[in-house]
Amino acid sequence: MTKQELVKIIKDNFIDKYGNIDITKLEFDTTVIISGMKVDGDLHQDFQEVEGYLYQGCQKVDGDLFQTKQKVKGNLFQSDQEVCGNLIQEGQKVRGCLSQSHQVVRGDLYQQQQVVEGDLLQ
Repeated sequence: MTKQELVKIIKDNFIDKYGNIDITKLEFDTTVIISGMKVDGDLHQDFQEVEGYLYQGCQKVDGDLFQTKQKVKGNLFQSDQEVCGNLIQEGQKVRGCLSQSHQVVRGDLYQQQQVVEGDLLQ
């Protein structure tokens, strides 16, 4: 099966009542790679439960990027971010280290209510 055939199957069989593609609540017992996605609408990634690492890199977002209610038992790395608007980071609780580097913010930077049990590198 080609990826184009898979896209057609998903479009034909996994549409919610609003016309959105809905592939929620899938369970895998192996590594899952979802990269190189091109979405003309919104992309929702919610309620992920990952026993290993979660990599989210090289994202180009023309609208807003929301990352909320993350619980990280390991380290949280946020680097090489370029934000044309405001960067708001609130209520982060990290048991490991929080590393934030190489950030370019053209708007305002808000950081409050952060609890870091390890090192804080900015």
